Amino acid sequence: MTTALIDLRTVAHDDHGLRVALAGELDFHTAGLVRPRLCALAESDHPNLVLDLGDLSFCDSAGIDLFLSLDCRCRVAGTRLLLCDVPPLVARSIRVLGADRDLKLVVS
Repeated sequence: MTTALIDLRTVAHDDHGLRVALAGELDFHTAGLVRPRLCALAESDHPNLVLDLGDLSFCDSAGIDLFLSLDCRCRVAGTRLLLCDVPPLVARSIRVLGADRDLKLVVS
């Protein structure tokens, strides 16, 4: 039995949208664990879905793919996906993969 190395929690919910925090390691295995909940949040009629990545210690291409597919779901639902407090190594990976063309990274 393995222990999940990812945590997803709601930080704030107001008229501007929903802010959730991801903490731990986001990889091939853990992305599948949080994908259903994030997809449900993307389709839950919020103006913005803000993912706080400040406590993310690792993110591979599966995690970045999750962000891209989540961004597509948000756009269809009329929600804007924002990634904030993106760790430097994760931001670099996003840029190297060219995902920064679609994903909105913000400084909080």
